[in-house]
Amino acid sequence: MSKEEAKEKLLEVLADICEDDVVMTDLDVDLFESGLLDSIAYMELLLEIENELGISVAPSEVEKEDVNTPSKLIEVVLNKL
Repeated sequence: MSKEEAKEKLLEVLADICEDDVVMTDLDVDLFESGLLDSIAYMELLLEIENELGISVAPSEVEKEDVNTPSKLIEVVLNKL
């Protein structure tokens, strides 16, 4: 899977979990402050990233501030490819 394919799939997963397509167009929206993600949805997101992309991101290895926007989340996930 290319980085671009992984990015697109990640954004699809994120939009599905957040139930809002804004995450696909505004890569700097704060997912937690805007109410798009809460702690339960965040855990669901990490599980879906592993299921859909085969990339494991443990909650203990990243701080919420490291993944609080789509662009930061993309960076973390693509660095694991």
